[in-house]
Amino acid sequence: MSTDAVEHLAVLKDAILMELEGKNFFERAVDTVQNQRSKDTFSSLVQQEVKHIEVLSREYERLSSGDSWLSLYEASRKGQAVPQLSVFKDPRLKRIKLRQEAGELEVLALGIEVEKKSIEYYSAALKGTDDPKAKEIYRWLVGEESGHLTILSAEHDYRRRSGYYYDNQEFSLEVE
Repeated sequence: MSTDAVEHLAVLKDAILMELEGKNFFERAVDTVQNQRSKDTFSSLVQQEVKHIEVLSREYERLSSGDSWLSLYEASRKGQAVPQLSVFKDPRLKRIKLRQEAGELEVLALGIEVEKKSIEYYSAALKGTDDPKAKEIYRWLVGEESGHLTILSAEHDYRRRSGYYYDNQEFSLEVE
């Protein structure tokens, strides 16, 4: 296996772990917040994280078996089984700390930080590769996480009644 493939596998494994952490955090956030709008926001983010895990898992499986990257279209096609990777049991999977008594603003602020770190990570991965299909996947992830950041920031502003926020959904940042 080439050095590039080994490096990509390490990035993908970390990325899957980050997405699992994000999914777990958003699931707990749904149970923590009281406002239905916030619950809906976090529920939507859970589904988007599941999609990211599926795409990353397919890429991980391909690269670990010696194949090349799939295109974003190929990796995101529905109907393909998600591989069961040992990475899902990785002991490095941490739970993002969310106090049981955390208020909505605290939960939103923590979610914002999670998304910022994800954007930084995927941006660094993007800069670190020359593979066009890897770049496509990393660009997509930067865009997805940037959309999550926009949603959470707007919701945070809405709760604080400051800055610019969305009252009613005028458009969707979700990618199907």
